[in-house]
Amino acid sequence: MKKEDIADFYDEFSSKQVKTGANERLISLFKRLQKLGLKSDSKILELGCGVGIFTQLLAKNKSAGLIEAVDLSEKSVAIARSHLKNKKNIHFDVADVVQYQPQNSDFDFVTLMDVIEHIPLDQHDQLFENLARICSEKTRIVINIPNPQYIGYARINHPESLQVIDQEVHLFPLLQIFEKYDLELVFFEKYGIWEVEDYHFMVVRKKRAFELKHLADQRNITEKIVKKITTKIDAIKYH
Repeated sequence: MKKEDIADFYDEFSSKQVKTGANERLISLFKRLQKLGLKSDSKILELGCGVGIFTQLLAKNKSAGLIEAVDLSEKSVAIARSHLKNKKNIHFDVADVVQYQPQNSDFDFVTLMDVIEHIPLDQHDQLFENLARICSEKTRIVINIPNPQYIGYARINHPESLQVIDQEVHLFPLLQIFEKYDLELVFFEKYGIWEVEDYHFMVVRKKRAFELKHLADQRNITEKIVKKITTKIDAIKYH
């Protein structure tokens, strides 16, 4: 399928996204980023920003730092810009996220929130090859996708609910691509938003050499006391 046809679909789809707004899925993903260390000065590359609903959530948290948001749909980006025109430190671009070369660098997070299932599978290799070049040692690539089994179920039972490209993205082929470009999966969770286990969430980073760091050295006095007490309680409980 041509990129122009895909962009046309999302130009038309943009009005539905605006009506949907910040739903439970996006709010839960924003909270997950906060748990991962999202701060007011974080630098974020948001790939597949759509009409900027998630961008708005990110922008509420930012007094410093920056957001660079990208989407293939020109109409979607125009809507996002109009909604966030008074926000500082946000850069929008209309581009193919697979080959995108960001204006900024040294990102804390690269987000792909329900994006890669809409990118043809044969382009995933190129996508992560590019991301491996973009990311620094501190960058975390945060990915959310529908459970591929859920997509397969929807394809049979509710095909009208699927987008122009909406494909099953399985973990093992992704892991092979990560390995190829010296990326590693550091967190994976199968979880539910509207159905039981309807989504997969993962965090990826560049591989790094192992360093011996004692966890005890990173705990303050209070944490050390609590750890010692809970360990004693567990020892008695399981004795």
